Amino acid sequence: MSGKSGKGSAPVARAAGRQRAVKVAAAPRATRRRVRDDTGWQAQKSALTREAILDAAVNCFVSIGYAATTTARIAEVAGVSRGAMLHHFASKSELIQAAVEHLHHKLVALYASSIDAITHDLDVAERNRRGLQGYWNYLSSDLFIAYHELCVAGRSDPDLQRILETSVVRFDAAVKAANEALFPEWASKGELFEFAMDITKFLMEGMAVSQITGQKEQRIQRLVSYLGDRLDEIFHEGVSGTAIQRHTARKRPASRKAR
Repeated sequence: MSGKSGKGSAPVARAAGRQRAVKVAAAPRATRRRVRDDTGWQAQKSALTREAILDAAVNCFVSIGYAATTTARIAEVAGVSRGAMLHHFASKSELIQAAVEHLHHKLVALYASSIDAITHDLDVAERNRRGLQGYWNYLSSDLFIAYHELCVAGRSDPDLQRILETSVVRFDAAVKAANEALFPEWASKGELFEFAMDITKFLMEGMAVSQITGQKEQRIQRLVSYLGDRLDEIFHEGVSGTAIQRHTARKRPASRKAR
């Protein structure tokens, strides 16, 4: 009797163990789901806090200037504690580097939006002029003014200068890519395309940072119109002996005299 009782109880015990094992295994899966949900929310919350800090840094550059921007001020504008900010950025240098990168993305998006409305069904001359107006709108923005101030501050701040050098190269590449898409006719112009971009960049950025007083809008529009004429000249360049040819390295083969 005892032997049969022992044999009969073993399957029951094993079955009960399996049932208990199933019930015990179900709880960790639910817990893991909650952990994953919590982790996902924490990651999202962390990303939002980081973006708020970077937005606050850019806003400080715009509103009070780079020189007056402190980590304490950025934390105040972002609405976060100093500890929370230090969790994301261990030093001011790290924060500034990330803020410049954040500003870079905003500038690229702003430039793209300034020329997105220009359609390809317009002729080259009209697209040139609308492109110039879009570029001027971009240069007149608070974001560009803040960026220019950073560039000025970088003259006496080697760390900031190093950060900006990388940003400038990347921004110029983004602008060139946008211009190539907007003006496919320029693609075959080679060095003349780069020449046209240099003239546009340095003339118009000079206009943006200069202190023009008295009839400013009229004078700006006159310069933009003049630049549009010069870009047309560069695009249709082909007359030997022009100033454009003299100031570009591209040489045309000398014509042979008929024998």
